[in-house]
Amino acid sequence: MKQRNGSIQQSKLKQAEKLLQRYEMDTWLILTREGSDPSMPLLIGVRSVHQAAIFIRQDGQHLALTSVSDKGNYEGTGLFSKVVVYEDSMEEVFQELFQELSPAKLALNFSASDHLCDGLTQGLFLWLEDVIGAESLSSLEISSEKMLKELRSLKTEQEIERIQQAVDLTTDIYDAVFSQMACGMTEIEIGQLFVEEMKKRDVCNGLGNPYDPPLVCAVRNGLAHRKPSHYQTRPGDIVIIDFSLKYQDYVSDIARTCYMLKPGEEAPPEDIQRAFDTAIEAITQSIYELVPGKKGFEVDQVGRKVIEAAGYPTIRHSVGHQVGRATHDGGTILGPQRIPPRPEVEGVIQPGEVYAVEPTVIQDDGLPCILVEENVLVTNDAPIILSKRQTELVTIKKNQVI
Repeated sequence: MKQRNGSIQQSKLKQAEKLLQRYEMDTWLILTREGSDPSMPLLIGVRSVHQAAIFIRQDGQHLALTSVSDKGNYEGTGLFSKVVVYEDSMEEVFQELFQELSPAKLALNFSASDHLCDGLTQGLFLWLEDVIGAESLSSLEISSEKMLKELRSLKTEQEIERIQQAVDLTTDIYDAVFSQMACGMTEIEIGQLFVEEMKKRDVCNGLGNPYDPPLVCAVRNGLAHRKPSHYQTRPGDIVIIDFSLKYQDYVSDIARTCYMLKPGEEAPPEDIQRAFDTAIEAITQSIYELVPGKKGFEVDQVGRKVIEAAGYPTIRHSVGHQVGRATHDGGTILGPQRIPPRPEVEGVIQPGEVYAVEPTVIQDDGLPCILVEENVLVTNDAPIILSKRQTELVTIKKNQVI
């Protein structure tokens, strides 16, 4: 396991070297303590207890400056040409190392819009400013945001394999839960079915605590990002489930919609079926547009148009987002253009990115709402749907699935 984790991080550092060359930056500095920077799991795989400085270099001679107690963790990665240690205070050793490297440009993890690229805390920035001088830092610093977005977005072969495994486990759990669901269960009871299936497979939730249930919402009880409630499902209910699963540090994000049949019904009512069909068509059209060179907002426009043309309210969220190490993995978002502009929706779609695609029918006052979400890999050819698509509304009787 450790070897495979290391190989992923080794490949991400190779990507980083190429990006430094492309953007003509010689040094990328990551300052971290107590897991403060979200780029560390992706690039290094070490959670520093004490303050540490990581120097990623264009020439591949990467360095780590760390405390004595953290030294072994950094050396164990095999990623560094040198691991330098400080004992009481890092300032003096950092200054010596910085002068030795003498960077011409210094990439730092700060961003005005992407939290996954904004790992340099204000306190550590002020520390750096004090150690090397505000004027000197101002002449060197540049945001690493462009590089870090690409590193998170463009998945290696091993990363795609892990996402695929997470997706397969997710759809497998959905199948298992649907075989057990019955009208009359509470939202909490349905959520607990997912927890038990995760435990059976030794996997955990990709959002929140490891054994948190997924989002389980009976539309009649209110559709929102909330925990399952004691609401008891009854005939005629639409139940929406949104589930992210983590497998070896990579996640899925897949949503499904069910309908609780009323006595005597063999199929959902026409208005519910029509809402479902509209959502599925919006997903299909969005996936078709998910090709290299398109911008995020262009894909959003396609899915949004299908929903609106059918007479439903416009989508309240983005049509899609990236998944990877995080359920919302940053980078380009399939969202609408706004004023002021959002850099993420202006991003260009690239091969190797994985998106959760979810154009949704959302209405108020208990009217039909549908959420179906699929995970899709962008390639130079056609998009590859990683998840087993939901193309039919799951219908549930009191005691069995149809």
